[in-house]
Amino acid sequence: MIENQFITEFRTLHEKARQGQLDEAERQSYLGAREQFAKTLLKAQGLMLEGPEARRHYRVALSLPVELQMNYGNVWTKTLDISYGGFSVIMPHPVDQAERPDVVLQLMDGSTLAGRVRVVSQFQKHEKHRASFNFLDLTQRELDLLEIALIDFALERVNSTQQ
Repeated sequence: MIENQFITEFRTLHEKARQGQLDEAERQSYLGAREQFAKTLLKAQGLMLEGPEARRHYRVALSLPVELQMNYGNVWTKTLDISYGGFSVIMPHPVDQAERPDVVLQLMDGSTLAGRVRVVSQFQKHEKHRASFNFLDLTQRELDLLEIALIDFALERVNSTQQ
């Protein structure tokens, strides 16, 4: 029951944060609850990290449209999973480790993130190439939008498993 109470309270604070309606005391509570929520998600994913590392590493399986401007041409695909730090996609070809493609990622609310990424891992499965990228230069506003989208999605998933 404690977990349900935490989720309910966190959901209320998160909604107020999305609308920019937190006072300073609520903001501090929200920041702490956000860290706890990230740690809980990481624990569920079998990882143990603390603080900003927790928020940066929890991943959600979320399919979002993404355009990568590769040296050989543009690739339009969808994310397999995404975190505050980056995302994974299926690519038609291996990615050159030295390449730093521009990326445009569309969030669920229609807002877009634009910046550069670098490949951090890749492997071939059958004839497809799964590549994981880290964001290099998103603005703080874009990172905030991404974090809100990730929390929104995770809260929806928590809600669907509690019903």
